[in-house]
Amino acid sequence: MATYKGIQGSSVQKLSSDPTASEAVGQLWYNSTTGKFKVAVSGAGAWASGGALNSAKAIMGHAGTATAGLVFGGDQPTPPDRFTAETESYDGSTWTEVNNLLTGRREGGGVGTSTAALFIGGVISPYTNQLIVETWDGTSWTEETDIPVATRNGGAAGTQTAALYAGGYSTGFLATTDVWNGTTWTESNAINQPRMMMAAAGTTTAALMAGGEIPSGTPPLGYCKFTETYDGTSWTAENPLNTQRVQSGGSGNSTAFLLYTGQIGSANNTVQSESFDGTSWTEVGDLATGRNEMGYGSQGTQTSTLATGGSTPGPTYYANTEVYADPVYTAKTVTVS
Repeated sequence: MATYKGIQGSSVQKLSSDPTASEAVGQLWYNSTTGKFKVAVSGAGAWASGGALNSAKAIMGHAGTATAGLVFGGDQPTPPDRFTAETESYDGSTWTEVNNLLTGRREGGGVGTSTAALFIGGVISPYTNQLIVETWDGTSWTEETDIPVATRNGGAAGTQTAALYAGGYSTGFLATTDVWNGTTWTESNAINQPRMMMAAAGTTTAALMAGGEIPSGTPPLGYCKFTETYDGTSWTAENPLNTQRVQSGGSGNSTAFLLYTGQIGSANNTVQSESFDGTSWTEVGDLATGRNEMGYGSQGTQTSTLATGGSTPGPTYYANTEVYADPVYTAKTVTVS
């Protein structure tokens, strides 16, 4: 009878425990503890459960990565915290409350990392749009130069010292783009379609925004599929999303972007995710919980990110976090026949 060594030219390695699947893709081994042959494979991207926020909230700012995230501000279900100043930091498993914003608000744009974040604009009570900009240094928030126009629900991308904020809503839908250099704001070329509540991420030379709400009168409900990319100078229209939506989450850049969840109807949230490769959008793994109003700003990349908090019409507020990984690595048992 032929042996594996005779066919392949080497024997199967015997191990007492399984190696890390991501480091052993394509490898076959024998687990002497379980008495099973195993092989490591990579599969399509998927969402899994992460740690829960300390308090349920929606429409907050986001920054950081899937293993070092930050959320700040937002809307909580019980007054007087509808415009909260809370900040929470994530270490890959647990959220920890840290120092509050100087001004509690929601619907502002977040960029940066868990130790160097920027929070732009937003709205406070009574419902008043804000010029306020604050920076986070890993310990506390400091007020910076105001954004030129009091704005909420715009698209933010970049870092603490090199960011952009585009679109949103002031006294009407905006098409403006303002670029931050760490000290001052400078107006850049406008987006092609005025809108608000879109997903956005990337850098000041490679940003993307998708979906959102455009001025009323465009059915249904003004929700759109529009996608635009920014090259540091101008916005360019790209192929549209497969599903029109508002208030989705988004992570990545202009050539590798992941958009997830959002509201697709007056009382309908979706669990769908879509991935952009620089040319077109493809549906990928669904989340466990459909929601919108997670907030604005990226918490990772196209292949590794967080979906945190949010709400559903009603409303119901969420504290749960879901973590996206692509690919997903698995050690599978080999059936011997």
